[in-house]
Amino acid sequence: MKVRIVVLGAAPPGLAAAVLASLPSPLVAAAMERRKTPEATCYSRRRGQLDALCVLDNLPAPAEGEVVAAVTAIDLFAPPLAYVFGLSVLGSRRSVVSWARLAVEDGKDPGLLIRRLTTEVVHEVGHGLGLVHCPVPDCAMHRSFWAEAVDLKRPVYCRLCQEGLEKL
Repeated sequence: MKVRIVVLGAAPPGLAAAVLASLPSPLVAAAMERRKTPEATCYSRRRGQLDALCVLDNLPAPAEGEVVAAVTAIDLFAPPLAYVFGLSVLGSRRSVVSWARLAVEDGKDPGLLIRRLTTEVVHEVGHGLGLVHCPVPDCAMHRSFWAEAVDLKRPVYCRLCQEGLEKL
């Protein structure tokens, strides 16, 4: 499955390209594009966050055989949750991930940010392709509630999730 990364707003140089280059099989890097963040319609000034569902609604439609994965620096929420690392509607082939809560303190380890962001992009793309959360602790599809828990996962699908993708 081809993955198109859509960078919403500004991003550190090379971040999106590094994520694309790190995608595991069966995901294939397709393209990268930049777009303005849909702040006018999706930004909550009261919360200081983007509504992740609204962002998904504003993403371009994926082409045949493609998944669109947006990445942003702005923190995300999805009611009733106070924040989410990312969001995807199951089977929609559209995802959004924020690195706001994945960033390493003071940017001391950019490699860790790339790994965390890649893991969460792989996770949300999996949902976009129809995968649900996985009980295998180091699978990208395992649930994470804080950035350090993302570090316990690998940016790949376990055998069970890989087989699930083949059946979709």
